[in-house]
Amino acid sequence: MTSIILVGSGNVATHLGIALQKGNYPIAQVYSRNIENAKTLAKKLNTDFTNDLTQLKTADLIIVSVNDDAISKVLSQLKNTSVVHTSGSVGLDVFNDDFSNYGVFYPLQTFNKELNLNISEIPFCIEGSSPAFEEQLTTIAKTLSNNVVIMDSLQRKQLHIAAVFACNFSNQMFSIADALLAEKNIDFEILLPLIKQTISKLETNKPKAVQTGPAKRNDSNIIQEHIDQIQNKEIKELYQKISNNIIKTHE
Repeated sequence: MTSIILVGSGNVATHLGIALQKGNYPIAQVYSRNIENAKTLAKKLNTDFTNDLTQLKTADLIIVSVNDDAISKVLSQLKNTSVVHTSGSVGLDVFNDDFSNYGVFYPLQTFNKELNLNISEIPFCIEGSSPAFEEQLTTIAKTLSNNVVIMDSLQRKQLHIAAVFACNFSNQMFSIADALLAEKNIDFEILLPLIKQTISKLETNKPKAVQTGPAKRNDSNIIQEHIDQIQNKEIKELYQKISNNIIKTHE
């Protein structure tokens, strides 16, 4: 494949576009509904841009990096070509066999276009409509990352659920911790060594094996003291539910 079009200009498209160009896969064009967003990314990639899907150039591959609920609408406006999406939760069935080659090119990471990432460490989950196309996608992914996995739609959807727990939900826990500390004028930074140590343990251990805390010990007195001290009703209930789940897990 000698040329690629990016449909989307957000966090994923930005990081992929930069990495693909560095891997000698030229970006022929950037599309975004917002012409200024398309222009901004195209400038970074020194390429053309458009906000009209009917004006897409000819390319070897189109990578669709848009919100999950917009993928079907975008695909319905594309001509028969080789196309992939980058979603973890949308299966191959979204393509409806309307394309000669189609698949999934899913980077398992949380992206922010303003923050640099070492893309070589990011797992890429690949699925193709045929073995030959899957091999092509794998070849591209291996120029970007040292961790490329063939994964079908059901596996990828399960992975995406797990990623929500591991990333999105854990970050919400950090937000709650930050709010609790703020009530007593304590800086969240004091928790960073604890968080880093918790994460570092997971490099060599299963999460269940390194669980600590009052719920793991089933210390009902401490648990109740914490619940009594929490003022927010929703956070109080959340603390109880998570504690109950940890107790049940380690019975």
